[in-house]
Amino acid sequence: MKSLSWTHFMQVGFLFLFASEFTFYLLILQTGIVEYHHSDLLQVWMVPTGGILGIIASIFLYQKRRWLIPPLLLLQLFLSLHYASANGIELFLMGLISGLTAPMLIARIDRLWLAVLALALSYTYGTYYFSVPAVERTSIAFFLSAVAFGASLFSQIDLKKQSTRFISLYGAGAIFLWLLLDAALFESLSRNEIMHIWGEHSYTLNIIAFHVLGLIAAYKAREYKHNDAVMVALFFLAYSAYASGWQWMLSLIYPFVISYYNVIILKELMKLPYALLAVMALSLWGASGMGLLIALKGSFYVAWALWFILLLTYIAKYIVVNNHKLRKTLSLWIVTPKS
Repeated sequence: MKSLSWTHFMQVGFLFLFASEFTFYLLILQTGIVEYHHSDLLQVWMVPTGGILGIIASIFLYQKRRWLIPPLLLLQLFLSLHYASANGIELFLMGLISGLTAPMLIARIDRLWLAVLALALSYTYGTYYFSVPAVERTSIAFFLSAVAFGASLFSQIDLKKQSTRFISLYGAGAIFLWLLLDAALFESLSRNEIMHIWGEHSYTLNIIAFHVLGLIAAYKAREYKHNDAVMVALFFLAYSAYASGWQWMLSLIYPFVISYYNVIILKELMKLPYALLAVMALSLWGASGMGLLIALKGSFYVAWALWFILLLTYIAKYIVVNNHKLRKTLSLWIVTPKS
């Protein structure tokens, strides 16, 4: 009985660890630092550099994760005290910590519903406090880091589980395109005074509600074989709402899209061997950077072109799979004459 209670306690600890670190990424690394430095790539480039190097280093340090993650989060706690005005070295360290810990936390997931609940907490908290200006998010950064550090002490970070799945080239490419399409739209929205929805109080409840609905829908449909087709359709709806200037509609569709694809991605990543998971995690930083460039250049037509590529890859996969099924069916109808 004691063992069962301790297991539940550690699951709760991991829930808050995952939720707080994901929220830290959303409010501080992805938006806070970029907003404070006015999207000046010369100022913020040390964050993704640290993130990429951190992910690579995590492959070699993964076996030491139990002793590595708490000190890293303690360092993040101190860096959070003046995150907005951090110098290049401090920005590099924050990116490095995120790069080291994020794939390790994904690898720790043993129950998808726990990650879904963590995402629900993260999206709710992140959306509610998104309107806080970047320069005033120091207390938020400190709070999230404190929760993460405390929770890391009781999260059984070194939980052992068996990796049972690999990912196809098509699957990896689709995930990268989802991340890139999301980054391009989110960064473009952040710089569009007319269509901006995050931080607008009139849309906060819409965003939170449809984030949660997207999480529930994706969890229910997690074994659906055509989720790639669903993502093509959902991104089309979100992009169409943005292009048409339907701000209210976008506040419903886009949060749903974000939640849906994140659950599908986590379902795939949590079962991968760690080295492959880390390689996939690199795509997050790559997609974020490319999405930011698309937004800064004002070249949203590039994002539409990427959506079209996603559509074409799905059609190509559909044709290949169905041709294979057709050939298999025909072979069953062919009767080979006996000699």
